[in-house]
Amino acid sequence: MRRALAAIWLLFAGLSPAIAETPPSGGAEPGEAAKSQPLPRCQGAPHCLPSFIARLKHAPFPLEADDDGAGRRFFHETDEATGMRVRLNRHGDRYPERDHYADPSVLFHVPPGFDGTKPFRLVIFFHGHQSTIERDVVGRIGLIRQIDASGANVILIAPQLAKDAIDSHPGKLIRPGALALMLAEAEGVLARALGQDMAPKLARAPVVLIAYSGGYRALAAGLTEREGAGTDFVGRIEGVLVFDAVFGELRRIDAWLKDRAGRVFFIGLFGKLSAPWSLDLIYRWEARGLLYGQLLPAKIDRGTVALIQVGSEHADIVTEGPPRQPIAEILRRLPPPH
Repeated sequence: MRRALAAIWLLFAGLSPAIAETPPSGGAEPGEAAKSQPLPRCQGAPHCLPSFIARLKHAPFPLEADDDGAGRRFFHETDEATGMRVRLNRHGDRYPERDHYADPSVLFHVPPGFDGTKPFRLVIFFHGHQSTIERDVVGRIGLIRQIDASGANVILIAPQLAKDAIDSHPGKLIRPGALALMLAEAEGVLARALGQDMAPKLARAPVVLIAYSGGYRALAAGLTEREGAGTDFVGRIEGVLVFDAVFGELRRIDAWLKDRAGRVFFIGLFGKLSAPWSLDLIYRWEARGLLYGQLLPAKIDRGTVALIQVGSEHADIVTEGPPRQPIAEILRRLPPPH
């Protein structure tokens, strides 16, 4: 495994130009998902493995058709000067496709302590509004640092959603089965990096979904798959973490918890911004007698449900919690995967 991890460093440090080259602009072609580019810096010095970005065909964007996946138009007008499709959000802000809905980038991170000979989890992170995966997910949120600090045996996967936009629409991920397709493609990228002997382990690793702020719609879409729908993806979702990310989709979240009672965990921190919806979700739990906590438990098991109100501002909740570095702390409290 040490040799495999060293190979990742060589592969994505730019020492293999055929693989590490920056792909051409636009959507990735089928079979080209392994093309990737190194991030400009390594977050976990002195011995970290560089994270990398791959451009996936099944990433949330771009959209081939002008359809939001629910029978409605995604783009609302066409710019007469450029011919570019433009989307309007609910505030009337105009977002041209090229700048906001054309990036198929997905961030990958394998922590320095990762051990593929032991059980591990795949962590999928959905960012919030006005974000890019490099500037905000890697930089402002410090997600790679939190993953490394947790000491957890996990691999991080974080797709670019709407880029630098006040828009929660998850693009292709709103369609049934789309998140499972993206994950399968991501597992192929990881297998090529870690060694093909890892492919079976990647395909059955339990999944933890994390949403911050506007990432709630992507998360909710991933919870709507049903067992027996041609994929075991829903059965692999071990738990959900939300950080000021309950702004709707309450029925989907509650139905998922009810359907998989005792088999999954749900942990959330919420502040003033998402309080109305978070409290509504709590009222639903109380109405049907679901046991839940309002403090972060020392140990998180399958069946643990907790939604905790905190005083942090919305922009800080995913870094300051409390507890500080909450993603690291929660991952640290999970039992070993199996």
